[in-house]
Amino acid sequence: MIDLMKRSSTALIVFGVLATIFGLIAAFFPVATALTLVLLWGIYALVDGVTAAVLAFSGDARQSRGFLIFAAVVGIAAGLFAILQPVKSAVALAWVIGLWLLVRGVLELVGAFTNTDVQSGWLLALGGLLWMLGGILVISFPGVAALAISLWLGLLAIVWGIVLVWAGLHMRTTAKLSEPIPGEVV
Repeated sequence: MIDLMKRSSTALIVFGVLATIFGLIAAFFPVATALTLVLLWGIYALVDGVTAAVLAFSGDARQSRGFLIFAAVVGIAAGLFAILQPVKSAVALAWVIGLWLLVRGVLELVGAFTNTDVQSGWLLALGGLLWMLGGILVISFPGVAALAISLWLGLLAIVWGIVLVWAGLHMRTTAKLSEPIPGEVV
């Protein structure tokens, strides 16, 4: 059990250091991070689209062939667009996030005023207004929003990396304290 704790602690420390390094890179180079994430998503969408196309023309896909062809066309088109136009894709993704925030805010506002069972309706209304404000800001400044998302991702990775390193060191200390002393009868 102690050996497992030592190996696990090493894995936690390694992953924590890697997460912290990724976070630092993302925080100091948010433009490159945003573009890299868009390119990775584009590759994923392209592969997903090609997979859907292959599945659409396999013998097992009779009932879902139309859906798979649609998914293939959308996936391949979105993937190619993201790969060939990463800056525009990052801005488009920010727009989608902004619209989602707006819709969520409107729905929370509607819920605050139509649901009489909610005792703290004013908190729901305040949350809705804040979601809407966030959506308006993201839509108004999509390029800045894409960079901000990269920066936040970097900061979260740094914090998560530090937590993993701390957990790994704590686990390693616990394992050392649990080791039997040489010559001691267990």
